[in-house]
Amino acid sequence: MTSILLVMFLMAPIFITSCDQKVNEKVSESKQVDLSSLEKEIQLQLREFEKNLQNGDSIALGNMYMADAVIMPSTVGRENIVKNFGSMIRDSITGSRFNTTGLWGNDQLLVEEGTGMWSHINGQIVGRGKYLVVWKKENGNWKILRDSWFPDKKK
Repeated sequence: MTSILLVMFLMAPIFITSCDQKVNEKVSESKQVDLSSLEKEIQLQLREFEKNLQNGDSIALGNMYMADAVIMPSTVGRENIVKNFGSMIRDSITGSRFNTTGLWGNDQLLVEEGTGMWSHINGQIVGRGKYLVVWKKENGNWKILRDSWFPDKKK
């Protein structure tokens, strides 16, 4: 019995070290992601978002968000997000343009910073600002997990 305990005691550091090494390998793998290729994927998603808004399709806009997504501070869940976009579309806000200014993360979770604008169907700009979006991969597709908008201060 003593010899078994001694072997287990001597082997424990080896097991702990090997487990730690695998965790570190996974972390380093996600750090070596090519952000420029991920940025292209996010750009495609932004153009899709703009197209869906222009087409007045609140369902398609909502489907770009995860089921438990939040538009901060208070729009929680895809159903409420669809309602929010439906209201905007009924108010003739069907134009938008978004530009990424920063991107951080890996191939499963990204944080995007950017600038953007919203406009009426006639082209009149109704708001400009900055945004911060958390994108998460779900079944191989980028979906919005968290969304926030910070309007520019009026001068």
